[in-house]
Amino acid sequence: MNRRRITTGAALTTWLVALTVVFCNACITSVDSGAQSPLALPDKDQFINQGVDAFMEKRCGALDCHGQIGRPLRIYSSNGLRMKDGPNGARDTRETQPEEKLANYYSVVGLEPEQISVSRVSEGAYDDFLLLKKPLSIEGGGVRHKGGPVLRSTDSGFDCLITWISGAVNKAKCEDGANQ
Repeated sequence: MNRRRITTGAALTTWLVALTVVFCNACITSVDSGAQSPLALPDKDQFINQGVDAFMEKRCGALDCHGQIGRPLRIYSSNGLRMKDGPNGARDTRETQPEEKLANYYSVVGLEPEQISVSRVSEGAYDDFLLLKKPLSIEGGGVRHKGGPVLRSTDSGFDCLITWISGAVNKAKCEDGANQ
């Protein structure tokens, strides 16, 4: 009889533990079910290797523009802000380094990650965020930009950004935009 109580008690304990685990998992699942899905960010390799970074460096990376530490959108470039000094503390005059290009990517997508993700999912149709609004004139659909309007929606540079966000970067447009 004593042996039967232990078996029944062990079974009851096992059943209660199992019930508790199921209940706790249900609670955790219901909390996690409201979690957001990952952001759909534009391609990093296209940004670095297909001309988007070069366009941003040339058009936005000067020391008096986004090549400054205090800017929310910070662009490193060979002609602007650098991550490291050159030899003996002098200005680094080498081409933009891979870690600087990567930092530029994260600066651009980090400006408004949710909005750039929405634009990415809509293949560039959603353009109501600062990366695309700031460089335009107010009359051209933009918002106030301390540096004034620097692009028009018909410019190659604007096309460079839109095509990169949509997932089909046009390298020729980025190169043209950098040289305008």
